[in-house]
Amino acid sequence: MHKPLVNFLAFYLLSGSVNALTESEFVQSLLVNNIFFEKEQINLTIKQIEMEGDKSNYSDWDWTIGGELGRISKHKNKENYTSSTDYAKSTTQEVRKFSTDLTKKFFSNGSELSISYDKSLPIKDEEMHDKNGYQTDKNTTEYLDDMSISWTLPLLKNKGGVVDQKTYDLAVLDYEDERLVLAEAKEAFIEEKLMIFFDWVNYHTQIDIVKNRLKASKAILKTMQERGVSKSSASTMQRSINKTQRLLLDLESKLKAQQRLIDVLLTNANLEKDPLKINWNVRTQLIQNLHQYCKDSVRAIKRIEIEQLKNKRSVKTYQNSELADFDFTVSATQDDNKGNYSTYSKSSEVEYEAKLEFSYPLTGDVSNNVYLRKYRLKGRQLELKYQDKLDDIISDAQKLTTELKQGLKQLELYQQQIDESQADNVELELNEFLSGNGNIRFVINTQDDQQSLLLDQVEASIDYHKNRIKYDSLMDRLLINAL
Repeated sequence: MHKPLVNFLAFYLLSGSVNALTESEFVQSLLVNNIFFEKEQINLTIKQIEMEGDKSNYSDWDWTIGGELGRISKHKNKENYTSSTDYAKSTTQEVRKFSTDLTKKFFSNGSELSISYDKSLPIKDEEMHDKNGYQTDKNTTEYLDDMSISWTLPLLKNKGGVVDQKTYDLAVLDYEDERLVLAEAKEAFIEEKLMIFFDWVNYHTQIDIVKNRLKASKAILKTMQERGVSKSSASTMQRSINKTQRLLLDLESKLKAQQRLIDVLLTNANLEKDPLKINWNVRTQLIQNLHQYCKDSVRAIKRIEIEQLKNKRSVKTYQNSELADFDFTVSATQDDNKGNYSTYSKSSEVEYEAKLEFSYPLTGDVSNNVYLRKYRLKGRQLELKYQDKLDDIISDAQKLTTELKQGLKQLELYQQQIDESQADNVELELNEFLSGNGNIRFVINTQDDQQSLLLDQVEASIDYHKNRIKYDSLMDRLLINAL
């Protein structure tokens, strides 16, 4: 007769709006709309620009052009008493000069190509005097052309460009590290916001359960009043309703707080029309071989590996810098000189050279040795850091694994209790009371038990899903699984 009054005992967790915003859609909205990721992406782009700049700075052509205009005036007196000769020389020279240099380092082997060209056109006005007469040679003009090309290959120190390329190699590793930082920041952000998501679903679900309880209690009170039960029993039921209303107000206050946080994250979100919803039945896929998985896939471990690679690159550089300079150079030079001082003259000289140059400081490089020792010790330090981080992550994963397994057992017990609980218990107690064989407190206690069972199951389920997110985030697969 009163069966509709206890419909709230149906397992509410299976209900939901058709247009509900799912966990996956919530994450996608954050990724698309939030400027947080744009800022982090800019950091990654900056690292890429720096990396490309370092490579260009190393291996691009370097072309320098120079010019010179000037005038030189010189007066010289010279006396030679032995030969009884006394003369003075006055020179004015206009200087016009052009020069250009072109160099390039080759990234593959550390060699360097250098090409240079110099051209000058000096004009001289010159006067000479001696005891026996006057000498002069005016407007003397010279043409000078010099061109050279050389290629140097390091054979020991800086062999293969190991010293010069250090900056670029470290920039490449920095870029890879920044990519991991960006992914880590995204997952940390998504994990934090999903906790807000779950809290909203938690309070929203509990509110609906309490509203159903409140609706059923008011219906029972109305039935009692229609049956003319004692004022004492009606008063007891009213106090129960008041208590339920206070619980509802508390939950609604908590929901509003979460609502404000959601509104900041999602623009134009209408949660009354499109509420948040999770798949209550989704379960975590636990990783069996945690040790190997962490080595292969966890970003915190990979970042330490990048630190180790950077340290090894520095050690390699300082080890090579201890070697002697031993370079092989081939070069060609052509000098053309044309002038008419006193008599017309012209010369052209071409020179080819192949040489090996060796140099080594007998006292060694103290500064280089200090850095080499430093980075070797740092290598051991990073090994310890790697192991400590790996142990910490595995320990945290094992703890979460235990909590997830216990959470499933707890949910199974709640479900078992719900399955064993009679949906018409409240109805039976109410009928007993109305027939004069029961007490209204039995009805209220049965309602309290049913409500507590459902609310506790919601809390336990939300805790399980929060641990699921924490586990996926710790294993760096949250974005993959959340989308």
